[in-house]
Amino acid sequence: MDRSGAGRERGAAALEFALVVPILMGLVMGIVDFGIAINRDTLVNNAVREGAREASLNPDATQVEAVVRRVLTSLPADAVTVTVGCRTPAGTACASFAAGAASGGTAIVTVTYRHELVTPISSLVGDSLTLSETAEMRIE
Repeated sequence: MDRSGAGRERGAAALEFALVVPILMGLVMGIVDFGIAINRDTLVNNAVREGAREASLNPDATQVEAVVRRVLTSLPADAVTVTVGCRTPAGTACASFAAGAASGGTAIVTVTYRHELVTPISSLVGDSLTLSETAEMRIE
């Protein structure tokens, strides 16, 4: 094999590398963003269950929100929204949690978190994801 053929093969390998690396980097960045989002979704899920448990025992919406925020201390507080509501024992919606929470009813807690994507590849799908979980629990 002459030197010009070897040079072409090295050039072809460099071109293939240049074409494959951006795809692999995009895949790795997507995996990182997806993994962090799944972790945050699990945190939100745990927090909403803790909030529903608190709401089933304590008809104080501010205390329920405090429990949820205590579970989510690792997340930015301004990206978390907590909503506390209820249904009466008859199944109708409560006007407010404090006034309508009655034994036998259902406490409903919703937590919404705006997750900012961390890698540059996220600009292709948007800057953030909205993670939302709702839990219902019978009021004791």
